[in-house]
Amino acid sequence: MKIKLIRIMVCLLLILPVFSFTTVAEPSPNLDIKIIGSLPFPYFSNNVAGIIVNTGDATAYNISYILTIKGGFGETISETNQGYENEILPHNAYAVGIFGTYGFGPVIITLTASATNAENVTGTAKGFQIGGFTWVPFSWFYIFTKG
Repeated sequence: MKIKLIRIMVCLLLILPVFSFTTVAEPSPNLDIKIIGSLPFPYFSNNVAGIIVNTGDATAYNISYILTIKGGFGETISETNQGYENEILPHNAYAVGIFGTYGFGPVIITLTASATNAENVTGTAKGFQIGGFTWVPFSWFYIFTKG
């Protein structure tokens, strides 16, 4: 009786994989935000930028964004750039920026992005405005890493 039971168990173990099947998850977009400050080089010294990255496996559609920089001593800095992009392909990025911000003092930079087929994302960075230069610590380093 034991041998019959063992034979049945072995047969079941051999037959069950034939009936099993794998399912593939539906690919979807996944938005990520990175914020970068100015660099002390020509053409990069008077801007603040945000990067919307699609790290998912599907195209993100109808992306709207709002990039703001606010702060400074006496709340004298308040700039906004908002817009719309039709699509961001998988594993690609879209950059937005604010150019020509002037002032002095601590600032907060915020980028919010939303797509019709992805969740809303918001990224925030703290920096310091010195005239037209916006310093965001290690921001250029972080765009090349997952940090």
